[in-house]
Amino acid sequence: MHVLKVDGVKKRFRSDMSLAKREVLHGVSLHAREGEVLGFLGPNGAGKTTTIKVILGLIRADSGRVTIFDHPVGDARGMARVGYLPETPYFYPHLSLDEFLAFCGALSAVNRSELPRRIAKVVETVDLTAHRGKRLKAFSKGMLQRAGLAQAILHDPDLLILDEPFSGLDPVGRKMVRDVLVDLKRRGKTIFFSSHILPDMEALCDRICIIREGTIVKCIGLDELMRLGEGKVEVTARGWRADMLGGIEEYVESKRETGVDAFLVVRERRFVRRVIEHLYAEGAEILEVVGERSSLEELFMREISRPGARTEDKKNEETLVFTGF
Repeated sequence: MHVLKVDGVKKRFRSDMSLAKREVLHGVSLHAREGEVLGFLGPNGAGKTTTIKVILGLIRADSGRVTIFDHPVGDARGMARVGYLPETPYFYPHLSLDEFLAFCGALSAVNRSELPRRIAKVVETVDLTAHRGKRLKAFSKGMLQRAGLAQAILHDPDLLILDEPFSGLDPVGRKMVRDVLVDLKRRGKTIFFSSHILPDMEALCDRICIIREGTIVKCIGLDELMRLGEGKVEVTARGWRADMLGGIEEYVESKRETGVDAFLVVRERRFVRRVIEHLYAEGAEILEVVGERSSLEELFMREISRPGARTEDKKNEETLVFTGF
């Protein structure tokens, strides 16, 4: 089942003082299956946030079709099952965290008798229990990001759409968000998220879609990525402890340690994801994954650097412009 399906979406915007329109999405198509984590990757200005806004019905596509749980975009039956965290969420600064979540719960039609338990649970999940009574204007950027994640999962959605969920988080906050996403995936939720942090994508995603200049240039499964190239792979982990090797000894050919960093040589590329997931679960931070195989970073750089990048098509623009006032 395709929980999310985007088919041939195009979008044009006017820019500056001109009535001419520039197309920013050129027939974007992608899909997310039930229980899948789909990563959305692209350089700044590639169209990631615009695509997400079209999916959510915040802006209207010029052509193409979006369905969520087989319902057209904007249909309340589909949207009720969606949780959303924008790239730059807005919070009412005078509200406490509890008041903010109570407001969000009411908007999401969470049962009033169930709401206090839900709030307590999500606040604990994002490690903000000690700050429930604090006004949001006193929160740091990382705390606000976690508050935003709390509201996104408050009504227990089946599809989570996250725009840069790791933005503003320190390593502890990043691990917390990763753990939340891993748990949601384990519970069968579908997650669609954009991020610039490639190691997190490699650890979390089942598939990656790369967008460049408003066009999807590559969709690839992480297992397929691991099969590209041959040879051993070195994983660099920070926050290493000797006991972390337990459970992955058979996959690791050798290791060397430098302070809190460890460099693990994985025997075969097919074992890399298991090693990374294990290290994340043990609290380590993955700094680098290199070797004789294509990494996600290499694939990304190759795809966005290909010749034939789309240029603005003057023939498709309206030619009316403001000539004066």
